[in-house]
Amino acid sequence: MPLTSDLPSDLPSDPSLPTSRTRDVVLTYRYLRGAMIALLLLLLLSVGYQWWWETGHSCWLGSISAYYYTPARAVFVGSLCALGASLVAYKGHSPEEDVLLGFSGLMAFVVAFVPTVPDDRCGPNAYSQTPAEIAAAVRNNIWSLVVVAVLSAAVTAWLKRGATTRSSSERPSVRSVLVTVACGAVLLGELVLFLALPDRFIALSHDIAAGTMVAGVIAVMVLSALRAEERHRGADEGTVYKRLYIAIALALAAALGVTVVAALRVHGFDHLVLIAEVIVIVLFAAYWGVQTKELWDLRASDGVEARATRSVVE
Repeated sequence: MPLTSDLPSDLPSDPSLPTSRTRDVVLTYRYLRGAMIALLLLLLLSVGYQWWWETGHSCWLGSISAYYYTPARAVFVGSLCALGASLVAYKGHSPEEDVLLGFSGLMAFVVAFVPTVPDDRCGPNAYSQTPAEIAAAVRNNIWSLVVVAVLSAAVTAWLKRGATTRSSSERPSVRSVLVTVACGAVLLGELVLFLALPDRFIALSHDIAAGTMVAGVIAVMVLSALRAEERHRGADEGTVYKRLYIAIALALAAALGVTVVAALRVHGFDHLVLIAEVIVIVLFAAYWGVQTKELWDLRASDGVEARATRSVVE
């Protein structure tokens, strides 16, 4: 959508904000959503290119994560880092969604920084590393992530101190507390593992981070489904989106379950994990695309993007 000097007719208006400021914030909000879909497509295309051109479309590795050791490494790491940053930056429509999106974003960084076990089924890896080299890279990357995450949390808390004072009478919901505790427990467990048992962290954290990242996204889908009718004020369209989000969440949960079971139990069909991972990526992109359309079509009277706009610029 080209930027013009006039506010597009479908953008929410806020009389307390200049028109240009509202336009810039809302368009940035929309483009951020579109960028996440583009990042997922970038990852799939890079893996597909590696299969088609580099191996003569004759050999697939056992998982997308295994392409870390191929020429697709830069795209794998870069797309996951960019996706993680986008999820952290994206403003959810409830406190629970904010926590889950930030949690999934941090887990995306861990998936990118801690490689899985090398897969040599297609021959020698283009970018093989010794265990010592992998350990050094993990220490460097995770320490950097920990420091930035702590600083970011401190800055965010400082910026919110005024808003917290104004809304001190509002107590967090039980659901919000449970979500925060669950995500915090996973993060604390990963941190303790990294500090106390670095070898076990390297062996386990990639799979833990990948699974919990997807679980966080599934939870966001369910929360979004529960609020769909509210966003559309009980209209039939809200029911349609609610059912669609629940269906995608169930399919994504099934794909995640297949991935976990296949990684732990299945040895006869070597590409089951890869297929399940591709399905997970496609389903997440589908959900994000559908929700982008839903939020794009909601006007100022529905208040969804307007609330998000005010929360960003105030």
